[in-house]
Amino acid sequence: MSHTVAAGRSWVRAVGRRRLLVVVAAGLVPWVVVPYEVGASLVFSFGLVNQNPLSLQPVVGYVLVRTGPLPPSLLAWPTATVLYVLAVASAALAAVEREDRRVTAGLFALAGLDVLYFAVAFSSVRLRVVALPLGVALLWLAAWESLPDGWRP
Repeated sequence: MSHTVAAGRSWVRAVGRRRLLVVVAAGLVPWVVVPYEVGASLVFSFGLVNQNPLSLQPVVGYVLVRTGPLPPSLLAWPTATVLYVLAVASAALAAVEREDRRVTAGLFALAGLDVLYFAVAFSSVRLRVVALPLGVALLWLAAWESLPDGWRP
């Protein structure tokens, strides 16, 4: 068995298989679904997918390529992405036994709160459009799975 395979397996053991699946799923599912009359926009951790026409705008482009400043409520999504990346990096520290699970859980929880704030703020700005914050549940589940042993009832 190669060293990298063994290292990968030890990391999975350190993090936990169920926790790893939840963390990965939280980054891959749409965080927010914005239904329109002719389709939907899907807000992922990595970018915004529009269906009509089919396009992907990376989160970095959303922040940097805009012509004007974005309101703070719409910056909640990119902030959630940064928090998610930091939480994944914090969880990866489990492989070298340096993770503080309280920090990891807090980062996932804050990412979920930011996604919820983004969905509510987006819904209040656009009349008759309700943004559905689907990713909040998985981000908060990742926070729950990241809690230190003994912190859960």
